[in-house]
Amino acid sequence: MGTDPDTNDPLIDEVRQRRRELFASCGNDLNKLAEAIRQIEAEHPERLWDPRAEKRRSPRRPSDRA
Repeated sequence: MGTDPDTNDPLIDEVRQRRRELFASCGNDLNKLAEAIRQIEAEHPERLWDPRAEKRRSPRRPSDRA
């Protein structure tokens, strides 16, 4: 990954810095990074978002809102 220019947004800068650190921790190898991500997903499936689950939910009606 190339270096990203700093922005005026500290949050964006931190996310980019952490991305660079994570990629470097995998030896800058995209396959190793993907495997590390799959491992984390397998260890914590409750943290994953399933868009199909969102579609199964019924939409809230305005009368349901408090």
